[in-house]
Amino acid sequence: MMFSKHLVDYAQRAYDQRVPLLGMMKERVISRMAEIGAQEQVLMKFLYGTMPLRDAGEYDFDVFFSYVTHGLMLRKTMEWCREIPEDMFLHHILYYRINTENIEVCRDFFYHQLKDRISGLSIREAVIEINYWCGESATYEASDNRTISPMTVYKSGKGRCGEESTFAVTALRSVGIPARQVYTPRWAHCDDNHAWVEVWVQGQWCFLGACEPEEVLNKGWFSNASSRALLVHTRTFSDYMGESREEWIGQEDLLTYYNDTSNYAQTKLYTIAVTDQAGEPAMGVEVRVEVLNMAEYCSVVSLVTGKEGKVSLRLGLGDIHVHAMKDGVYTEAVASVRDGEELFLKLPFQEKGISIPLENWVNIDVEAPVDYPMHSVILTTQQKATARARNKEAGRLRENRIASYYDGEKAAAYPKEQELLHAAKGNFSEIYQFLSKDENPNRKKLLHTLTVKDYKDAKAEILEEHLTFAGDGRGMDQKLFAKYVLCPRIYLEEMTAYRSFISEYFTAEEKAQFKANPKEIWNYIQTQIGYEPQFDYKTLCSTPIGCLRLKQGNLLSKKLLFVAICRTLFIPARVNQVNLEAEYYDGRGFTGVSAMEADETKKSMGKLRLTVEDDNKWTYYQTWTVGILQNGQFTTLDYTGVKFAGHELLLHLEEGIYRIITTSRMPNGNQRARECTFSIQSGQEKKLKLELREGERSDMLVSNEIPEFELKSRKGDSVSVTELTDGKANVIIFLEEGKEPTEHVLNEMLEHQEHLRSLDVQVICVVREEESLTNVTFTRVLQALPHIQIYYDEFEEHVEALARRMYVDPEKLPLLVVTKPGMMGIYACSGYHVGSVDLVLKILS
Repeated sequence: MMFSKHLVDYAQRAYDQRVPLLGMMKERVISRMAEIGAQEQVLMKFLYGTMPLRDAGEYDFDVFFSYVTHGLMLRKTMEWCREIPEDMFLHHILYYRINTENIEVCRDFFYHQLKDRISGLSIREAVIEINYWCGESATYEASDNRTISPMTVYKSGKGRCGEESTFAVTALRSVGIPARQVYTPRWAHCDDNHAWVEVWVQGQWCFLGACEPEEVLNKGWFSNASSRALLVHTRTFSDYMGESREEWIGQEDLLTYYNDTSNYAQTKLYTIAVTDQAGEPAMGVEVRVEVLNMAEYCSVVSLVTGKEGKVSLRLGLGDIHVHAMKDGVYTEAVASVRDGEELFLKLPFQEKGISIPLENWVNIDVEAPVDYPMHSVILTTQQKATARARNKEAGRLRENRIASYYDGEKAAAYPKEQELLHAAKGNFSEIYQFLSKDENPNRKKLLHTLTVKDYKDAKAEILEEHLTFAGDGRGMDQKLFAKYVLCPRIYLEEMTAYRSFISEYFTAEEKAQFKANPKEIWNYIQTQIGYEPQFDYKTLCSTPIGCLRLKQGNLLSKKLLFVAICRTLFIPARVNQVNLEAEYYDGRGFTGVSAMEADETKKSMGKLRLTVEDDNKWTYYQTWTVGILQNGQFTTLDYTGVKFAGHELLLHLEEGIYRIITTSRMPNGNQRARECTFSIQSGQEKKLKLELREGERSDMLVSNEIPEFELKSRKGDSVSVTELTDGKANVIIFLEEGKEPTEHVLNEMLEHQEHLRSLDVQVICVVREEESLTNVTFTRVLQALPHIQIYYDEFEEHVEALARRMYVDPEKLPLLVVTKPGMMGIYACSGYHVGSVDLVLKILS
């Protein structure tokens, strides 16, 4: 096989640029490169020249080489792989990295799982069949933001959408079908994001929900949601281009981004023009397009102005928040893409600082794009039946396989560890091997410091290394020892056996100096560990071993290295979850590395006392956040799980400028927000009252057409919901009797029974089985409201589809949906919502 001269030259230039940065890996890479063939060299040089630099320090040459040999095999043997352009082969079949997943040798495994299953199929049929296999292998599960490998997804049977889509892309690429992950960084209409998959079929990109099989392409539960996106993008790890051409957004560090929004939503080419104080075009300004989501302004794309002081890109038709910054000076604005085509911003005159007044609450209204389905695929009755049957069988196969990993007889010896052994799924043997090796009590302590996700992929030999080198914590507070010395997990990094490496890396004299004065550890890192941002994928962080091998790492990676060195030297240390500060325990409390840089023992601190009227309305990353101004932009502090008690909350904050955002999300996706910028001084206590803006009644209503589905009557007949609801307004309630949120709804129905009886409205309650009717509260409701209609459903398919169509949480019950005649949804809520029945009655009245 011959590659184009363009590729050969590009790969060589990129590789030559990287070789000097390979540190301890340099000789190994050069040696192995000389041993392989010419074709393999071109692709290996392309990978080493374009990969996130940290990957070269984390994985051996032969890991990447396995992707090259597999890719070359596919190019020769798979017809649909031979026909695609060169750049598509490089980016969407050969490339080993998809997201931020741990990299493992895996393509051959996926290939042998699938090759016979798709033999003789067209490429379109093969894609559908592969997604059914993906559905047999994995399903959705919410978890932390660390992205596990495709092999771990397979062994655990679960993954976030980012992990499911990485898994599905891996499966498709393993048999030579071009595939990529597509991503909306944040939705505009709800507090979440989503990733899915596109495949190149017969000359065009088609989409599918990862591990969510359908009988056709270009269909998924997110079809309507994606029509409300402000930005949908995909990315490659190089700017190499050949025959393929797409709407290029720009580059951010290593990554090249492409705009995919027009494939899913109505869009407009929108321009942002920035001038300096004199009114002249401002060149080199970083312009961040942001979405108000999870009560923070989240950047979805970052662009830099050219000579004309402008940036342009296609966006969905909603409201955006724009942040323009240069040299620490910034300005901000909310703009409507729907109502305009260009936003004009002027940078403030100050050399540093902010351009908005302090301690002034500002109201902000943010509108989401409206629902405008771009892909209205209608399935036949037979296709729906086939999909239901196959998905049910896929679930059975998946659950049986995952259940087979758990050995109840072995786990019985460890009653307090049975839950984590269950969580390990296909990694049961690794966790059990570590746990059962001997009677060392620190084995259990170590395991209980890990996250649920760690149990799925932690290796026994890595855990053993941490146990061996952590000591026994004698003379130290045992909680401090377990959490901040023994624990292998620092943040969201890939778990490695770094203690033995660090112990051998530094001399006895260096280690003694570090232990006597931990400031010297940070001084060493700052002077010895470099950083090349143009070769970085900033969402990834290096492991401590990778940092030392390459002497390279971004700021977070350096902080992880600091903590790793401290723990190796038996100094309790952590990365503070609130502000991501690296800290060590000095005998009195934790001291951060930034305090070391300022040659201080402690940072200057102040207090913020927040007051509210209703403790229950305030959920961090939903109704409020607080961020600190750093280098011209606000960074949200992570107070996940913090609660108000007695209408108050006291936060201890460093000196600085902060911004609080509060927001109420309306059912139609729009938001009513407030923000306040303020300063915290050393020793000062600042008091602020938080308030949520309530929406108008019209803000509560939507108009979402609900697709047809069927329920079972009490006689066992299938009933069309369209026919059932025709001619009247309806309240459809999916109940989970016995659970507290459902009990609240049932009690509210009893409280408002007279009003419910007076309305010309059908109330349709859906439960799983006949036994549900024996619930005491439900029985009282049925006696008080005999006109309620009862239907049955398995809750496996329709609840999720209905909730997602109405843009409420599909994982929470009860689900209440109000419809006009003809199944036009106008309001919905799910989960625990005090006053939901009263609100439904007001809407229907």
